[in-house]
Amino acid sequence: MFFSKWFSLPSVLLSLLLPFVPVSAQQSRPADEITKLAEDVYLFRHQSHQAIFIVTPEGVIVTDPISPDAATWPSAEIKTLTNQPVRHVIYSHHHNDHITGGRIFADTALFVSQQAARVKILDVADPDIPAPTLTFTDRMSIELGGKHVELIYTGRNHSDNSLVLLLTQNTLLFAVDFIPIETVAYRALPDGYPDDWIESLKQVERLDFDTLVPGHGKIGQKEHVRLFREYLEALRRAVSEQIQNGASLEEAKKAVRLPKYEQWYGYMAWFTENVEGMHRYLSPHTTR
Repeated sequence: MFFSKWFSLPSVLLSLLLPFVPVSAQQSRPADEITKLAEDVYLFRHQSHQAIFIVTPEGVIVTDPISPDAATWPSAEIKTLTNQPVRHVIYSHHHNDHITGGRIFADTALFVSQQAARVKILDVADPDIPAPTLTFTDRMSIELGGKHVELIYTGRNHSDNSLVLLLTQNTLLFAVDFIPIETVAYRALPDGYPDDWIESLKQVERLDFDTLVPGHGKIGQKEHVRLFREYLEALRRAVSEQIQNGASLEEAKKAVRLPKYEQWYGYMAWFTENVEGMHRYLSPHTTR
């Protein structure tokens, strides 16, 4: 059973926050939910998208606003937790399905992103996506109300500007779109950099955390970083072998199978697209 407002993580750890559950189950869920992950740390889900926020005595740190409609609801709910304003809005990366809607916090908040994201956000010039006013290249810390937040760039992966948010005091990592939990990669790896992605995941594996909170889907553990890295490595090996044997894209899509991952979400719908994206990336006739 799901509750439309507040509930604690332990009681629903195995079934929480799954946009990938059967349609009948999704229909029984509210569009918006807030979940307490740890002391002063909350997860907000809007339909299949997720973000986190951190409440401190000196203000609130919010991650991806998701959309104008999505941001309105947690903005009101945050006021039931604290009379402090939102001080920081952190963009996980530049993709607009995660970061639109921040304008609702613009009167009080600094907007933060990895440096490369700011360029792309400025190019879009969407009034619902305030441009970052604070950027970093590799690593940056935010200290607010006794809370310490580490923002870390681990290289290109699902985008060229994705950051991870590490809460060392909670051993919790928030990472959007490039570490799906027991789920294949999204479609044909749009905006993806597979070799860099694998190295990025290795960097994440070296960080100290226990709980992995993604931008979609169920909450995982650090082990899921390794599992997804191994999936990408297996996909790369299989597609590379096909290319070396002279297989065309269509031949590779028919030949490549990774039965170990057949039970992962998205395998039936997206796996051949994963093959297509990897083939495009590895093909000697493709400019990268």
